Amino acid sequence: MKAATKPLQRLGVTATGYPRNAWYALAASDEVKDVPFGTRALERPVVLFRVSDGSVVALADRDAHRPYPLSLGRVHGDTIVSGYSGFAYDRDGHCVRVPTQTQIPYGAQVPSYPVREHDGLVWVWLGEPSLADRRPPEPTPWLSDPAWTTFGGQWETAAHIELLLENFADITHVAVVDPVISPPALAAAVTPALEVQLTETTVSFRRDWPPAPMPAWQAEVTGASPTTPYPQREEGAFLSPGLWADRWDCHVPESDGGTQTFLFTHAITPVDAGTTRHIWRVSRNFAAGQAATEAMRPIFEGYYRRVQEILQTVQHVIDTDGYGDEVSVAADVAALQVRKIMRRLVADEGL
Repeated sequence: MKAATKPLQRLGVTATGYPRNAWYALAASDEVKDVPFGTRALERPVVLFRVSDGSVVALADRDAHRPYPLSLGRVHGDTIVSGYSGFAYDRDGHCVRVPTQTQIPYGAQVPSYPVREHDGLVWVWLGEPSLADRRPPEPTPWLSDPAWTTFGGQWETAAHIELLLENFADITHVAVVDPVISPPALAAAVTPALEVQLTETTVSFRRDWPPAPMPAWQAEVTGASPTTPYPQREEGAFLSPGLWADRWDCHVPESDGGTQTFLFTHAITPVDAGTTRHIWRVSRNFAAGQAATEAMRPIFEGYYRRVQEILQTVQHVIDTDGYGDEVSVAADVAALQVRKIMRRLVADEGL
């Protein structure tokens, strides 16, 4: 009888967790209203809601009386009321009212979490509360700046957060995954080297591509020449475990409208070790009309959906056969640095 094949494993490759001491975008601002919004992040239930001054509150989504989600209750003024016990909780998670008695039971409270809201995203800190103010969430001003036109979407991907981050760090895959959306520059015979800058917790890079035409769909919506080669630059940044930002400049002469820039924002949150919520935004400084947005939306959504399918397949292979040996190339330099930082952050938390 043939022996069973043992899944391949290699120390240092296996993703073992994710940082908890980080800001994660649990929702888009327009999702959170004066009704409970239940979600999950970092393997725990969280409820978000707005109070009377318009600010967002984040509490553990579990009634202190019995294991019933607060998100199935209602918001009343500055409190959230359990739909089962009737216990009412304030923005700090303290029970302030019990329907059957005047005295509040000792210990009747639920965890509350620091919240920051800016540029259309609701960021929540689920780690050690005392560290939240020391590491404010990274600003993303282009998402609310009227000089930029932004669209996007969100969904959950059945893959570890590291797989998403490493995918963002290497756009050379784009030409293989989706030749239609890919800038023709990515088809260059030799990929220019990345210029990488590191800090203790961030990775940023840039790469100048040789002149090449812009994608046909981009030329069509802007009226630019579909055959003229333009110098192009790629920039990317791992800003925090929950935020990745990319920039692509196509240097069109001022006489033809000036540089056309895309900014890509990826806010990602681990739901658990095998699922990641992905809020993506595409911003541009050209072709501001709705017609251009509607022309671009299916192109980008289709690409991100294909990436989602690929990463879910990668996760399935890992879950089935384990991590094996990997062969990396020069284009992986940023991704490998991101991997190191993520694993060190996890190790530093003792998880």
